Amino acid sequence: MIGKGLYFVRTTDPDSMKDISKGTADNDVIFGEISEHAVTTLNTVINQVFKPLVENLSEEDWNKCPNEQKMEFSTVFDKFAIELREALKSHHNTIKLELYNPDFKDAAKAINSGNSNMKVPANMMDHFQKIFNDWSSKILDSLEGADNEKNEGTKDDGPQQELDYWKNRMRKLTGISEQLKSDNCRDVYNVLTASSSSNNN
Repeated sequence: MIGKGLYFVRTTDPDSMKDISKGTADNDVIFGEISEHAVTTLNTVINQVFKPLVENLSEEDWNKCPNEQKMEFSTVFDKFAIELREALKSHHNTIKLELYNPDFKDAAKAINSGNSNMKVPANMMDHFQKIFNDWSSKILDSLEGADNEKNEGTKDDGPQQELDYWKNRMRKLTGISEQLKSDNCRDVYNVLTASSSSNNN
């Protein structure tokens, strides 16, 4: 996210047809805000606060919890903590697609709104074309770099290394995909498409 997010969860049965729009029952809707750095915050809380607490629990703290359930909880908790660290690391390693010059924002909005009389200025077209080419180059280099690392693996690499490779590749592709859905990338794509269609006509 590029800013704070809000969430609302209805706790009542949707089939009950209960009207919750008047705000007479606060418990019918749970709401809160999510920081734009939610993953970073969660990673800090899990790995630096709760994980040390769980690892240092004494037998007395576990009380009557059976050993089997204690082991299961610890295993799942450790796995989640590791996945969270890897996700955050993958996020930081994801390539960042450059933002276009904000001076062209109004023109981009006019073109995206379907204004057929709006001609794309030459300097704007050059700028957007350069950014688009840079994106393509960065994405290609990133994916080829991951493939080269895989090909340079040792003969001792086994199924776990293969799983790690595809897991990291999926995270990388997801990070790129999310950026391509942003308004910034859509504006560049729409302007270049509109310019191409105008030239063909």
